[in-house]
Amino acid sequence: MEHLKMLRLLSYLLGLLIFPSVQGGIGFHSKDESLCVLQDAPQQCGSFCLATLNPLLDDSDNIRKRLEEIEAGLDSRFKLAEEQHMAVKSEIKNQLQEQVSKIITKEDFANSIQALQTKLDTRLDRTEEQLKSMKTTADDNDKLKRRVNTLQDTIKNLKTIEKTKSELSSQLSEYRIKLREMEPFKVSCASFPFGWTVIQRRIDGSENFHRNWNDYKYGFGNVRGEFFIGLEKLHRMTEARPHELYIKLGKVNGSTSYAHYDDFMIGSEKELYELKNLGKYSGEAGDSLTYNKNQKFTTFDRDNDLDKRNCAAAYGAWWYDKCGFSSLNGKYSKEGKGYGIHWGSWHNHDWQISLTFTEMMIRPKS
Repeated sequence: MEHLKMLRLLSYLLGLLIFPSVQGGIGFHSKDESLCVLQDAPQQCGSFCLATLNPLLDDSDNIRKRLEEIEAGLDSRFKLAEEQHMAVKSEIKNQLQEQVSKIITKEDFANSIQALQTKLDTRLDRTEEQLKSMKTTADDNDKLKRRVNTLQDTIKNLKTIEKTKSELSSQLSEYRIKLREMEPFKVSCASFPFGWTVIQRRIDGSENFHRNWNDYKYGFGNVRGEFFIGLEKLHRMTEARPHELYIKLGKVNGSTSYAHYDDFMIGSEKELYELKNLGKYSGEAGDSLTYNKNQKFTTFDRDNDLDKRNCAAAYGAWWYDKCGFSSLNGKYSKEGKGYGIHWGSWHNHDWQISLTFTEMMIRPKS
């Protein structure tokens, strides 16, 4: 570019030298040289001046053309360089955009991974909750199965008890007996074992045994179901002649047992229906009544026991010393649990076990 500027300047200077001489005059002078003056007519210049200037003019034209060619070449190269620059710039821009695009893609991928991880964590949490719920359900099912099994066992036992009760009922027959100074009354007699008269029965809790003194004196209930014959009748029957006492017992699981006493006697009302005699014990249930021998009968409204409290109020009407080991008139429990009907020697004195079947029978001694 600097060469181009210098050539243009040279061309300009040559123009200044040439054109003024043609228009009005150019002169070369020195001490030894002659003066050449150009006037308006060309012929005044002569062939010398023209001969001198023409080569310069030709060279000037050549130089100008060369300069134009150089300038054109430079312009072409500059344009090419500019195009290459723009191409490089565009390529760099595209590469940068591609890299940025790749960076964004990686970031999006990372975000996608994070979102997927979050979904997986949520699903895992739900799965854990479902597993816990399934485990809880399984545990509940196990508990329910155990309860069902227990209920089935209970139903089976109850069926056994009911079968036993049914068999016992089928062996009973009703009779009317007459005692001195008393109206005839119905009694249940067992055909097997033969000759026994039922004086008390508990089988299903259908009869209320939490009763007062008068009820126990005269008796209550249905002789074919649950009932108590009455203390006055017992006194009259056992006073007339010696009797044996046979007691059948049953639990909710269907097991049964018995206790037998060979000389049973009850005193009069004046004696508060004292358990005057029992005789000798035999059986499988254990002796839980001899402790109460010679004790008065107690109801919730007639406290005749030797305890500070009224034993009948808690355990049912019975012959009590200081309460004792048996009570067959207590509260009935179909489940066979809690304070109720007890014969302590048969269930290891576990007072949370309540019997579900009792039957007291007497017969005259032979």
